[in-house]
Amino acid sequence: MERISELLKICNEMLSKIPQYLFLLFSLISGIFLGGIFSELFSPVASLINAIIEVVITFVPILIFVALSPAISSLANSGRANSLAGSVILWYLFTSLVAGFLGLTFSALLFGLSFSASSDSLSNTIIDLFTQGSGLSASKPLFAILLAVCFGLLGAKWTRLHNFLGTIQSGLFGWGKLLSLLIVPFVLCLGISVGVQFGTQLGLTNYLLMTGYTLLLCLIWTSCYLFVVLKLTGRRSARDVISGYYLPTAIFAAGTCSSLLTLPINLTNVKKQGVSPKIAEFVLPVGSVINLDASALAYVAYAPFILSYIFGIQIDLLSLLMAWPAIVVFTIAAPGLPAGMGTALWSATLFASVLHLPEDMTSEFVATWIAMSSGLPDMIRTATNCTGDGFASMIMERFYGERE
Repeated sequence: MERISELLKICNEMLSKIPQYLFLLFSLISGIFLGGIFSELFSPVASLINAIIEVVITFVPILIFVALSPAISSLANSGRANSLAGSVILWYLFTSLVAGFLGLTFSALLFGLSFSASSDSLSNTIIDLFTQGSGLSASKPLFAILLAVCFGLLGAKWTRLHNFLGTIQSGLFGWGKLLSLLIVPFVLCLGISVGVQFGTQLGLTNYLLMTGYTLLLCLIWTSCYLFVVLKLTGRRSARDVISGYYLPTAIFAAGTCSSLLTLPINLTNVKKQGVSPKIAEFVLPVGSVINLDASALAYVAYAPFILSYIFGIQIDLLSLLMAWPAIVVFTIAAPGLPAGMGTALWSATLFASVLHLPEDMTSEFVATWIAMSSGLPDMIRTATNCTGDGFASMIMERFYGERE
């Protein structure tokens, strides 16, 4: 018995050293294989996961409000601390808006989206997006965002409300930790659902295409951001920034799939680029929590790919424009959940509601969206988010280095 106990202890220590993203990636791919090869056997699992997601979708507007309102209250308070804090938050908001718009523009050109799918006037089309359809209408998640912003800004001025929202935020982080324990079997079930729905070959093909699509989007964004950094900071050599900062930071971030775990390496590498400790030690921690440029970019651009290419559902440019600022708010203010589950769930539900997808299709669409954006795409997005924090610190050093 003692030998068995020691053996189990050794195995547990070995497993604890394996990064969670490897378990997630293995679970997802294994699920696609199992669901595709044994579709009849695992079809009840696919039905169960779709039913669970259907229930979760019902509560998404409430989850959005609970997640966003305390975060916005905290951001509003921190923005008043000093000029650097306000500038950093405004910069992250600006870059997320630009990244989302880049994803919107690129995907619209790539998939040849028309401005509106109908011939109605612009005002009628917008009203139609908010009023038609049964079940989860577009107005519910969008109004949840509006209420969250109002309560968050009010909480920044009213101490009791701010403290109450802070308590809610702490509880939400606690649920996030609990979810991290369930994320691996959940992703396995998502993979099974994709395998049952599309088959092994098509499911893996779509996943690899999603990975390549994410990589292309993030490379375009990084190239644009690097160009801005070089112009604003007066740096002459892009090679030094790429080899000395970008590559070592991006590789580590992709390996951990966590901005917070990458933070020590990110701080070390960005200081080697001449960023002062006072600037780096403020800009990077804030960015690791609120800056998800790559997520804003990707989750806008994913919609035409998943809807048009995988499901054969037409989406128009107006729908993307409607979703763009909402997704930016998600990425800036919503506290992260393991494997990007939070933003993936919010954005998939938003697009399903804006397009009034049938209830029986909505759960399949959301499950596919979450599965396809997990694993390798999440690694690429994390690497881009982390290096974006470093680029932001280089820019802030240029304007605030001497003063701070």
